Amino acid sequence: MTQRLLTKSRFKLGLECPNKLFYTKKPEYANQKLEDPFLEALAQGGFQVEELARMNYPDGHLIEGNDWNYDLLVEQTNELLKQENVVIYEPAFKFNNLFIRVDILVKKANEIELIEVKAKSYDPLDEHLFVGKRGALVSSWKAYLFDVAFQHYVMQQANSNWIIKSYLMMANKRK
Repeated sequence: MTQRLLTKSRFKLGLECPNKLFYTKKPEYANQKLEDPFLEALAQGGFQVEELARMNYPDGHLIEGNDWNYDLLVEQTNELLKQENVVIYEPAFKFNNLFIRVDILVKKANEIELIEVKAKSYDPLDEHLFVGKRGALVSSWKAYLFDVAFQHYVMQQANSNWIIKSYLMMANKRK
């Protein structure tokens, strides 16, 4: 029996509803949304934003392969990480039963930039972007921040000597 990993996607599902973790990937509970043309169009828009973001980091290396072949993806990533300085698109990291793929990773020696690309836009003049007036996280940003925090955690556990800085890359509404 193959090990069932907590991937970034499943982590985000669990934040929405913990019961979804039990039902994901079980054929008898197949997700009907997977064949929704509107959701497919939204996903394509997300891919386009990601491709646009990669233009800011030229000469990057794309880790390609099936998402269920976790070990191969991690192996390909680790091979590229042997370089002193490298940009990697979709690198894979595994720690215990946790697995992630990062949108963009920039490595300069042991300093790492973890860049999560989102199709969401933001207003740089909003002084309460992530933290509201009362000091709590703004609910519309929680999923994005938890997503980046999960990725940061897995990368840090997999590579404890790294200095990791995490970023959200989004469109600026004022440009």
